[in-house]
Amino acid sequence: MATETVDTEILFTRLDGTFEELVNLVSPVDEDGMNLLPFPGSWTVAQLATHVTKSNNAIAQALDMEGTRATRPADQRVEQLRAMFLDFSTRFQSPDFITPEDRLYQREAVIRDLRGSIVRLKEKRSQADLAEVISLKVFSEISKLELLYFVLFHTQRHIRQLKNLIRCVNE
Repeated sequence: MATETVDTEILFTRLDGTFEELVNLVSPVDEDGMNLLPFPGSWTVAQLATHVTKSNNAIAQALDMEGTRATRPADQRVEQLRAMFLDFSTRFQSPDFITPEDRLYQREAVIRDLRGSIVRLKEKRSQADLAEVISLKVFSEISKLELLYFVLFHTQRHIRQLKNLIRCVNE
């Protein structure tokens, strides 16, 4: 399927709903809860939100990159990305550039930065030619459309993780 036939309105609506769910989960967590480590090997709520923020900012930057017109369907890798990121039995190692620091975070700054990264992504997605393909170390060749699907699946994955963290923090 060529990008011209992809209904980006549906994708953007799904992304917006997912972003809203994420912010609505993070926002009520108090300062102590943001920095509470629920169990060994876990991230805190603040670290998870910071990871998503860093990822969003990196994708927004990638959407600004100059690409080449896709010679394949721009959505060819969507199912692969969905299968990978929504397989909750698989654990991933975050690339260093989006790994959150091990420190105490200020609640308001975490929420402000998360919201800012979402606004930036929304701006860039509307400006980008989603049929373009770029080369990124983490993904190799990927279309800008597929990057937005990555954002959707990555955020959905972390929403699930966040719900578990919040449940543990509240116990």
